[in-house]
This record gives sequence, structure tokens and C-alpha cells, in this order.
Amino acid sequence: MQNLYKDYAQVIHNAELGCLEVIFSGFITFDELKEVIDYEFKMFTHFNLKKCVVNLRDITVYPQGGQEYIKNIWFPWVVAHGVKVIAIVVPDDVFAQMSMQEAHSVDAKPLTTKYFQNYTEALAWVQMNGVAVSL
Repeated sequence: MQNLYKDYAQVIHNAELGCLEVIFSGFITFDELKEVIDYEFKMFTHFNLKKCVVNLRDITVYPQGGQEYIKNIWFPWVVAHGVKVIAIVVPDDVFAQMSMQEAHSVDAKPLTTKYFQNYTEALAWVQMNGVAVSL
């Protein structure tokens, strides 16, 4: 399965860390967000991934309906499919931070989620939180 590269997002299988890396940039429409999330689901399943880094540093805000989609579709899916560790790099933009906080205000146990200001630190944390994976 190939990585996804779009102007607004990248979905990358990091085989070295055994995780999925998702990098958003700029503005994204609701349909584009759904496309990226659907691809994430396929990558999680195909590679049996249990860890993920989501880089929201350069996103503007979630599109209309995006917060609810993340909260009601994405989080329940990753929990149901055994994802254990999520590192999230918070956006620089204050409005994007508020959008992210609303979308991520869920109780997603047993998922361990941690927020970072720095992408490198997020990757290091994911690496330190080893979960057995199949490559």
C-alpha cells in the first residue's frame, strides 16, 4: 500500500517506528478530511499499526463538520481497531487549537494520547511507547 501525498495532507507508513504519520497543512475541506481519514483507516488495517503521530501544526481549522467527524468517527474507529498510542502536534494557530480541542474532547480509553508542540518530540515519544506491531 502506498503513502498518500496531497497538498493538504500526507499519510505515511513509518516502517522504522511502526507507526502511521499524518501531516495536515493549510486549509482542508470536509470531503478532503474524510478522504484522508478513510486512507488512514486503510493504512492502519493494512499494516496492523497500533501507533500514530498526527501533525496539526500547520492546519488552519477543521472544516465545518470536521470536529464531529473526528470525535464521532475517527476516535471510536481507532479505539475499536486496537490503536494504542497517539501523539498529536498541536496547531500554531489559536483558532485551530480551539477547533482541535473540541474535536478531541472524547474519552478514548484505552488509547494513550499526548499533545506536543514539536513534531520531533512527538515521534520520539511514540518510539518510546513501544507497541508490538506487524510490518
